[in-house]
Amino acid sequence: MYNTYFRQAITMLKQNKFVSIISIAGTALAIMMIMVVIVSRSINSISIAPENNRDRMLYSKILLRSNPKGETMMSRGLDYESVKNYLSVLKTPEKISVISNYYNNKGLTKSSYTKNRIAADLKQTDAVYWELISLSFIEGKPFTEADFSSGIKNAVITEGLARKLFGNNTAVGNTFDLDFVPYKVVGVVKNVSKVFQFAYADIWIPYTTKEGYEESAFMTMMLAKDKKDFDAIREEVRACERRYNATVPNGEHTITFMGPYDQEIQKLNTSNVFPDEKGYYRRFVFIIIVLLLVPAINLSGFSLSRIKKRTEEIGIRKAFGAKKYTILMQVLYENMVTSLIGGIIGLILSYFTVSWLKEWLLGVGADATIPLSTVVSIPVFLAAFCACMLLNLLSSGIPAYRASKMTIVDSLTKKEAQ
Repeated sequence: MYNTYFRQAITMLKQNKFVSIISIAGTALAIMMIMVVIVSRSINSISIAPENNRDRMLYSKILLRSNPKGETMMSRGLDYESVKNYLSVLKTPEKISVISNYYNNKGLTKSSYTKNRIAADLKQTDAVYWELISLSFIEGKPFTEADFSSGIKNAVITEGLARKLFGNNTAVGNTFDLDFVPYKVVGVVKNVSKVFQFAYADIWIPYTTKEGYEESAFMTMMLAKDKKDFDAIREEVRACERRYNATVPNGEHTITFMGPYDQEIQKLNTSNVFPDEKGYYRRFVFIIIVLLLVPAINLSGFSLSRIKKRTEEIGIRKAFGAKKYTILMQVLYENMVTSLIGGIIGLILSYFTVSWLKEWLLGVGADATIPLSTVVSIPVFLAAFCACMLLNLLSSGIPAYRASKMTIVDSLTKKEAQ
């Protein structure tokens, strides 16, 4: 039966080429806009290597100081003492990594192979970081806990930087200057895309190798055993605040560890303003609804036009015993074929659009690459299919229902259903 419906849908597309092109184009543009929003959100939030623990990660990176009246005095990255004595000793998270908050700062590198110094993006981390982020090692291994504790100047670099510093020579075991300080290469990893905010860098070093690191600003990455532990972790952080504030003499100031926030919300936590989490999700839902309803209303006119041309056919089928449900499902199924064709085109167009507008949509540089695995995934395909289903239901549901309600006489005389 459904094979017959499919063949009939293709035949109708061929018979009404202009209407079919407009319907498919409208569907494609609608799905493209919806998928641009979904794909952009997916790139920033789904768990995928090297950030394959995103769904279980919480982040805290801003410390808010307030006066006794509750007015903000200062906000900045977490200070070392607060992280060391409070956040790094939490019991609920499975693992906690402490990294320098300036994860995108520049460093100047040079080796005996290069003539000029090369600017590189530097990330300062602890040894636990390598257990939370899954970078692909080409050779060597990450620096160890002993390296970190002792402040040994070992570094991990990307294959791209390794070629610039050492050519075709083996990088592991060789040294290079980082801001005029010699570091030894212990590992080389594949290049990382800038869309991975916490994994991206050209060089990774222990933050203990930087002089005066205790005065730097830090952030914490907390890996929960399960997403269900998020509330418990946040409550433990609130308990840390109370313990810290209890030690402040005369209540001269209080602190607040902002968050910890999940992968999506932490991007909104860029100042001393608390992120509007509910508002963020409301805006996302509102945008999707608008992008579904507006094209659906326009496309419903084309669906109604096609159905009017088939009223006699519907009347004949009812005369031979076809039920309302059968007529309804046939019309929806045939329109679904059009929606899926437009959906596939729209999904492909969304990939090009995201790549074209990545600076605006993702906040990354024009030279940043978008890994195919972040946009070609089961969640993205399911989202596209659901969008097609909803658009089909909204655009052809009412016309299909009206067609199924028409009496045999009205269908054969081409009168509209009341």
